[in-house]
Amino acid sequence: MDDDERRRKRNYLALLVRRTLASFFNNMPSQYMNIYILEIGFTEEDLGFLNSVATLLAALPSAALNFAADVASRRKAYLAGLLLEMLSAVFFLLNGGVFPVLLALVFYLVSFLGLRIVENILVADSLRGKQRAFGFGVMNSLTVVAAVIAPVAAAYIVNAFGGISVEGIRPVFLVQLLGLAASSTIALLYVQDVREVEEISVVEALRGSLDIVRLNPWLKRWILLEILGGYVFSMSMPFEMIYAVKVKGADEFVLGFMGLAMNLGSFIASPLLGKLADKIGRVKTILLVRPLYYLSVILFLASPSSTHLILAWFIRGLWFASVAPFQTLAVELVPYDYRGRWNGIKALIVLPLRSPSSLLGGLLYSKVSPEAPFITAALIDLFFRVPLIYSTPETLDRSKYLKAFKRTR
Repeated sequence: MDDDERRRKRNYLALLVRRTLASFFNNMPSQYMNIYILEIGFTEEDLGFLNSVATLLAALPSAALNFAADVASRRKAYLAGLLLEMLSAVFFLLNGGVFPVLLALVFYLVSFLGLRIVENILVADSLRGKQRAFGFGVMNSLTVVAAVIAPVAAAYIVNAFGGISVEGIRPVFLVQLLGLAASSTIALLYVQDVREVEEISVVEALRGSLDIVRLNPWLKRWILLEILGGYVFSMSMPFEMIYAVKVKGADEFVLGFMGLAMNLGSFIASPLLGKLADKIGRVKTILLVRPLYYLSVILFLASPSSTHLILAWFIRGLWFASVAPFQTLAVELVPYDYRGRWNGIKALIVLPLRSPSSLLGGLLYSKVSPEAPFITAALIDLFFRVPLIYSTPETLDRSKYLKAFKRTR
């Protein structure tokens, strides 16, 4: 094994450990975050509005992190993102007014839409092409192992401090903050840049991003796909646990076991789908398991008992394992030296245009029916996003794909 291969392996292992630990601590409050905001005193409409504003405000810092990955360094962008991730937990810990909650949501979105993508770029840089989907699959599986017990552990903390209430949920954010601080130390010590990128200015990076989108029409379709993703997931996900509690009568332990079931399903399926994506292709694998998402929505809405809620989330987890080939496809759509700026321009375009989706979800939930956001989301995914995924070129054969890819001059 040569020095370059050792550096790549060490980098991948450091990223793997950091994400696994962070997965545990980030998954602790995930089932309770939106319920916590309601318990502070906000309504479902307020929640939708706050999420929409937060998405709009998250666009610039998310884009900045991704551009920094190309114009400064992957590592510097990554470390900045880790700090912003911790700030989300800090602001959730503060006494909840509009301003702290809004900032907490902004930094939560930046960590998901900015930090996670920079981390994916570092992972992709650390893996060879034929190992990439499997490497992402292994990473997702191990992070899910850590995440499997996180919701149940959080349920016991919530129960110990008084149940589903502000006082019961707030300690979970303190545990999250301490855990993220510890896991970030690993990144600070061991994560390095493993591939050189051309030094360019921010203006050149922005211009180059727009040029590659103009020259490669499927990148325009992918941007549209991600915009529509807001009207699927950002419109429905903030209200899932609220629906489970208010409509289906779930308590903190049912929410915890729903999270456990979803993570367990994802753990089972992730390495299998990663291997499949490296064999038959990323696009085919993503489409193959798509019906599981619709099945989980139907079962969730029709569930007559807590057992059915947990089963619905187990099926959701089997589908969610397709995130690994989706992530792989997203980073492989451009050459490695364009990955930061490609994700930067996506953030600048996608986040403002998808920002109304949570507000729309809140209005559908409160003004139409609690089921409306979930049904609308599934229909948008089926009739608009699936055709766009189907039309995306396959990236498994890198040499073939890159021959068709048009670079800027």
